[in-house]
Amino acid sequence: MNYANIDAASLNNPTVLNDFQTIKVVIQDEPESSTSKYHFIFLLQIDETEIDQSILTIQKELQEGWYTFFWSDRTLNIVFNTQKFQIALADGWVSKEYNAAKKYGRTQNIPEKYLDFKKFFLLHKNI
Repeated sequence: MNYANIDAASLNNPTVLNDFQTIKVVIQDEPESSTSKYHFIFLLQIDETEIDQSILTIQKELQEGWYTFFWSDRTLNIVFNTQKFQIALADGWVSKEYNAAKKYGRTQNIPEKYLDFKKFFLLHKNI
């Protein structure tokens, strides 16, 4: 089984989330956010056969300057609006692909503090 963690504020059209199996929605209070005081974080469950199409669907709606996570028990996809980086959860945190994702995030003008993907993935993995 695969999962995704998506902030509704990151999408041009958040109604696409209605087409996915939602496990949970968590509302986070982020008073310092430049986009919204409240962020609605969706934890989705995605069948293995639908993961590639699901990533493409979300990627088409993802705003520049945002990223999201799709994962299984073995791999993590860090997904931006025009790029996707896949790492192995066992040891990918020091991989070239992980560093390439951070480098790409900088080109999207994402603040450095939000490019610690490991920190944010582990924080949101079990939302």
